[in-house]
Amino acid sequence: MSTTLEQVEKTAQLSKNNQLSLMIFQVQFAKEDYHPPYYGMNVFKVREVLEGRSYPVAPMPDTNDLIEGMIELRGVYLPVIDLPHWMGFPMTPEEREKSIIIVSDFSHNFVGLRVSHIFGVEEKNWSDIHPASNYNVNVNTNQIINHTYLENSKTLCFILDIEKLLIEAMPTMAEKIFTSAREIDPSANSFSDDITSRTILFAEDSKSIQKYMGMVFDQLGLRYLPFNNGRLLLDYVDKLDDMSEISMVFTDLEMPVASGHTVIKELRSKPKTRNIPIIVHTSMTSENNSREVLELGASYFIGKVDTDLIVDTINKVQEAFYKK
Repeated sequence: MSTTLEQVEKTAQLSKNNQLSLMIFQVQFAKEDYHPPYYGMNVFKVREVLEGRSYPVAPMPDTNDLIEGMIELRGVYLPVIDLPHWMGFPMTPEEREKSIIIVSDFSHNFVGLRVSHIFGVEEKNWSDIHPASNYNVNVNTNQIINHTYLENSKTLCFILDIEKLLIEAMPTMAEKIFTSAREIDPSANSFSDDITSRTILFAEDSKSIQKYMGMVFDQLGLRYLPFNNGRLLLDYVDKLDDMSEISMVFTDLEMPVASGHTVIKELRSKPKTRNIPIIVHTSMTSENNSREVLELGASYFIGKVDTDLIVDTINKVQEAFYKK
């Protein structure tokens, strides 16, 4: 089996067991009297790790200061985001020369993230990933969304709200996304009472994406209830006598405590929730990931922040589950 196939199979197996692999990195260089904090991101989103000095950055016009510019990688041009600057730790030219660029994929948007050092990869249970609010972090304004601990230690590892970073680093893209939500024409969509009188449940740990999804549902005139992670949604559902007031469930895949895979498995395992429509809304948009969650029991799989696709999927739910 090739290395790539082995990695895909391993990642799929981890996901099914409510686990993930975290790439651990730092955005500052260690000094004699200072050891910088650790950060983590899902290895599934990492496509490559590059030596910064080997990829000169060409300036991009009309960008904010979080975008360093573009690098060329085998004929493809990628924007490089200055992650240390976003975190409030700007690099010196000497540090930049020693830095690393993590090439990442978010809903088929490829970007480079500059960091100082790759610590390694650790496997975690999603139950070991805790909301940042548990650590007295203001997740409404801070870049940190979740936290965990390095293996066999009490050393904190913070997980960043990458969606928030992308929205702040690429305001033109962000404006396009939120404008697409604001410009939804409610009259172009005719929903039955089964959709309009019931509530959409959705689990999403990024406050930025929560805000966006709320705008989409508001424009469509649909009721909804957000949850910061999969376990909170599942706990809410457990308390319901039945699902007669719920139209569908949207869930992210990467969430603390209980991932989207756990949401799907638990909802499909119980008679009360076995037939509820489940839509996976994620930035982990590989074909393998799509196939895996559909086999697990999801009804639909869509990439994040595609307004037309969200609206189209709600219409598909109505046609398949709530025919007029």
